[in-house]
Amino acid sequence: MDSTAREHMHRRRANFARRTADSHAAFFLPHLRPGMALLDLGCGPGSITVGLAAAVAPGPTTGVDRDPGLPEGGHDITLVPADVHDLPFPDASFDAIFASALLQHVADPLAVLREARRVARPGAVIGLVDADWDGELLHPTNPVLQRSYELMRQMRAGTSPFVGKRLRSLLAEAGFERCEGYARATHHGTPDETRGIGEFTASLFGYPASALRMVTEGWATREEMAEIQGAWRAWGEEPGAFLARFWCEAVGWAP
Repeated sequence: MDSTAREHMHRRRANFARRTADSHAAFFLPHLRPGMALLDLGCGPGSITVGLAAAVAPGPTTGVDRDPGLPEGGHDITLVPADVHDLPFPDASFDAIFASALLQHVADPLAVLREARRVARPGAVIGLVDADWDGELLHPTNPVLQRSYELMRQMRAGTSPFVGKRLRSLLAEAGFERCEGYARATHHGTPDETRGIGEFTASLFGYPASALRMVTEGWATREEMAEIQGAWRAWGEEPGAFLARFWCEAVGWAP
């Protein structure tokens, strides 16, 4: 992960920590039961992990991430710093595997899921939830905001921000069976919500490492980035501003 990606992930960590099992794994919780051995791939700050752990307790829960963490009070969870492409576990180690917003950040999602299949026990359930940049609804819009999307796509080159629609297909290709896919929409349509997402998106163009890369690569000038920041902040203050995005979900089972 380069310095731009590390900076981006660090600043988003606080946002990730607001995610919970109820908000991002509700589709998966009915498939869990006490006593399961659970693996949370790309667990991040662990705010979802603790809810998953409660669902399988007294079964063991393991969280894997390059920089794993737990919220205050989190306990009885094993954290393992590791690469999700090369998990340090024997074959057939887990009864349940979960990944939230992980696959959009890797170049080869299928390789990650094949590794998940390797550590899945026969009959194990896997749940995936991830974003997809297609299908976004934004109002109002203008050329400056649209230009910001072009730059965000360039910054994400080599990863998979459009992976959501492929989750069911990827699970099947990785060797899981009875795969099911779902989708839900998130929305920002109150003054506080639009102001918050406008400020957050504007901040993406103010990170020093991001700004340096855009200028160095010749993608944009500092003046253009300042214009984009202003446009997103102004959008957030629009009385009719609205933004909706898809989160896609999928479950499958190991044979």
